[in-house]
Amino acid sequence: MNKIEKMEKRMHEWQSGIRILYKDLQAIHNWSDEKVWKELENEIRRITPKGQFGEDDLDWTRDIITSKRDITLWEAVRLTIRYKHSTPLLDALGNLRARDKSGI
Repeated sequence: MNKIEKMEKRMHEWQSGIRILYKDLQAIHNWSDEKVWKELENEIRRITPKGQFGEDDLDWTRDIITSKRDITLWEAVRLTIRYKHSTPLLDALGNLRARDKSGI
């Protein structure tokens, strides 16, 4: 398997995973699409330094996570470079799940 094939495999796994986590979070709370997105958006804004995750990033993330579009290979490469040492979307999803379990 060459590097591009490996990246595409990882990209599809990531995309599938975040969509499952998002829908699971929605189902746990019986939230509307708008409510689950608002909670996730607020958490992303809370945990990322100002300017690191802008409006364009949020719009793009919402389209990907709600299956309005699929991530492209070049977007996946860009994300890998940009967030080499962080995972703001996964962290935000994880924080919302942890908050559910703790009752906070």
